[in-house]
Amino acid sequence: MKKGFTLIEMLIVIAIIAILASVFLVGLRGFRGSAYDSRRITDLQKVQGYLEVYYTKNRQYPNVSAWSALQTELVNAQMGITAIPNDPLPGGVYHYGVNSTDRQSYVLGARFSTSDHSALKEPTEVDGTVFGVNCDDPVFCIQF
Repeated sequence: MKKGFTLIEMLIVIAIIAILASVFLVGLRGFRGSAYDSRRITDLQKVQGYLEVYYTKNRQYPNVSAWSALQTELVNAQMGITAIPNDPLPGGVYHYGVNSTDRQSYVLGARFSTSDHSALKEPTEVDGTVFGVNCDDPVFCIQF
C-alpha cells in the first residue's frame, strides 16, 4: 500500500490555504491604513518639536509654504536637525502653513488614509483653509 497524498487532496489543501490567506489579507488592509495614520500623527508631533526649537532661537516660525522648503529651512538653521519626516507612502505629502503677517502661529497637516479616523473628530483638529493649507477631511490639521 502506497503512503502519500493524492492530487485531489493536495488541491483541496492549497484551495483552503488560499481562501484563508485572502481573508487575512483583506482584514489586514484596514490595520495598515491605521498604522500609516498613526505614523503621520507621530511625524507631525516630531516636526512640531523642531518648530518650537526654531521659534526659541529665532522668535518666529519659518516663512515657507512647501514641506521641502521647511526641511531646508530647519536643516540650515544649525539646530542639529538633519532631516524631517516625510509621508510613509510614495506620493503622500505633509503640509505646513504659517501666518505670514507675524509668523507667530502655524498649521501642520497630513492626508489620512481613511476619513473616519478618530483624530479627525478631535476638538483640536481644524477644518477649512488655514494659512493656505486645505484642512478639509481626510486631511488632519492642527494649528499652533
